[in-house]
Amino acid sequence: MPNTDKKMLSLSELQRDYGLNSNTIKRERYEMKAVKEKKLKEEDVKNASGFGYTTTAYPMYGKLFYKREDVEKFIEQHREASPQERLENS
Repeated sequence: MPNTDKKMLSLSELQRDYGLNSNTIKRERYEMKAVKEKKLKEEDVKNASGFGYTTTAYPMYGKLFYKREDVEKFIEQHREASPQERLENS
């Protein structure tokens, strides 16, 4: 169960509480930076709709932090209906 008191989450807390792989987030941030610097073409990005590519990070104390509300908003936007919900809605 995630500690809901914390408003800012580190990469390790994202992995522990939400199952978001920190290495994937780092790669997506690297790709976003490379596209901005024109070192990488946008069509070569593996996942342009990924968490690290679309969500704002806040660097503090030499680490990256993300707002809990941004994390939950991202998850809700990318959540798919369960098979049971699909059956009930059709």
